Amino acid sequence: MTAVPGDRDRSDGLEALYRDQYEPSVRLAHLLTGDRARAEELAQDAFVRIAPRVTAIDNPAGYLRTVLVNLCRDDGRRTVRTRNLPTPPARTAPEPAIPQTATAVWAALQSLPERQRVAVTLRYYLDLPDDEIAELIGARRATVRSLVHRALATLKEAIPHD
Repeated sequence: MTAVPGDRDRSDGLEALYRDQYEPSVRLAHLLTGDRARAEELAQDAFVRIAPRVTAIDNPAGYLRTVLVNLCRDDGRRTVRTRNLPTPPARTAPEPAIPQTATAVWAALQSLPERQRVAVTLRYYLDLPDDEIAELIGARRATVRSLVHRALATLKEAIPHD
């Protein structure tokens, strides 16, 4: 079977996107889910979902981010439904060490309600404007501002100040 020129363009575009966006995608998913292994799976799923259309998309990185945020949200919904299942066996590989200064922030971030966590992560980790965040999470700009405001207030109370 011979390759069609369009197939080659698609694979080149996907490969370049993967090289540029894989690690940032995993970091974003990790911030949204709190689980590095699950974040890697969700990032891979996002690339698989956009692969057939990668050359037809005007902004592949933005579309990838949208798909990834939606996958993380869907995964969070599934996690809530399966919370009562037995826990899987412990991993054999140790988790990477988190600096002591970051543990309080990490714990506080993970304790936020999902929409607040997503909004504040997109705002301060990806530095996205309210319009883009609103589009990604399916909310109005005012709702995004409110979510971020409430998240920051909760984080301020939860994180010890020296």
